[in-house]
Amino acid sequence: MLKKFVWITSSVAMLSLGAITAEAGKIGYIDVKSAVENTKDYQNGLHHLEALKAQKLKELRALKAKIDQSEKDILSQSMAMSQERLAQKQSALKELRKSAARRQQDAQEELVAAKNQLDQKVVGHFYEVARQYGKDNGFDLVLPKSNMIYVNEALDITPAITKLLDGKK
Repeated sequence: MLKKFVWITSSVAMLSLGAITAEAGKIGYIDVKSAVENTKDYQNGLHHLEALKAQKLKELRALKAKIDQSEKDILSQSMAMSQERLAQKQSALKELRKSAARRQQDAQEELVAAKNQLDQKVVGHFYEVARQYGKDNGFDLVLPKSNMIYVNEALDITPAITKLLDGKK
């Protein structure tokens, strides 16, 4: 039953694609990933993300060094400290570890949010440009390359879209 359903669905899809190609006059495809990732805006955004990541790593490393030093102090001075003072130092170390874990999680969330914002901005602009390019150049159908098994490279409009995304005519 499942095989029959898959066969029928595949047949309908192939017939539909045949009807589309028979009616469509001009077809193009875009390698969306390549078009987006090769734009100046995206590359600049990635450089900004790398700088932000480096800053966060520097802060986290400094906090880790502080934790390591606190651990060393406790180990080296534990015999000379009173139980009360040792408990205070261990409590402070525990809080420092919690703070480091929170900061690490916050940094990861901030980086993910910044990456998502970059993707949304560039991809949103990409779709506007691709639609307008399709209309302006008389395309009946523009598809993403990722949905195709085989396509003639002559139909690739990725370079033109990348140029438009960078503001070049």
